[in-house]
Amino acid sequence: VMAFKPASCIAVALLLLGGCASAPPPAPVPVEATAAESSVAGAPGVPAAPVVPERAAQQFAQAVAQLEAGRQTDAELELKQLELAYPQFAAPSINLGLLYQRAGKLKEAAQSLEEAVKRDPANALAQTELGLVYRRLGRFKEAEAAYMEALRIDPNYAPAHLNLGVLCDLFLQEPQRALQAFEQYQALSGNGDKRVANWIAELKGRLGSNAPSPPAQPTPPNTSGSAP
Repeated sequence: VMAFKPASCIAVALLLLGGCASAPPPAPVPVEATAAESSVAGAPGVPAAPVVPERAAQQFAQAVAQLEAGRQTDAELELKQLELAYPQFAAPSINLGLLYQRAGKLKEAAQSLEEAVKRDPANALAQTELGLVYRRLGRFKEAEAAYMEALRIDPNYAPAHLNLGVLCDLFLQEPQRALQAFEQYQALSGNGDKRVANWIAELKGRLGSNAPSPPAQPTPPNTSGSAP
């Protein structure tokens, strides 16, 4: 099984606090890593991101500093306070989920990321991280639904393709679909991940085909408007 580095709470930092739409990272992202969000304010059909109060930004910066210093308990308390004080923001819940993942508290991580998705259903990063936690909990169909929702939100979100490939090959026994997801990830990330390239070669050998696969397709939009 290919090993990937665990997620980092620090990477998302202050940008997540005001983010309302995800953007693909500029470089390959490991399975369990995250990417900073980018706000899309004023675009047609896209609501402006909530204004971040100065006090909230200060508290969030303090929580990040505590994480950097290894003070996990202090950071957790700070993020919980932010989560209660600012229900319009998904960032505190996302970072709590990442913190709990790093501590191996998967049930708590799932609860925090479910809250993040509730607060911001159109957040591809939150959906992808929730899928990762579901996968670790053995909730494979729910993980699949979360990854596919992330790709419905942003078909070019490379980490969701990568995580979907891992899930399909190792846990759903769908190697053809895994191959498609990995190839889509490589195309989006510039074919720079040698580990994934090796996995693709192994899958093609297993499937008995060296022909390129059609790109993975996201599921149709969820007309109910609810997240999985």
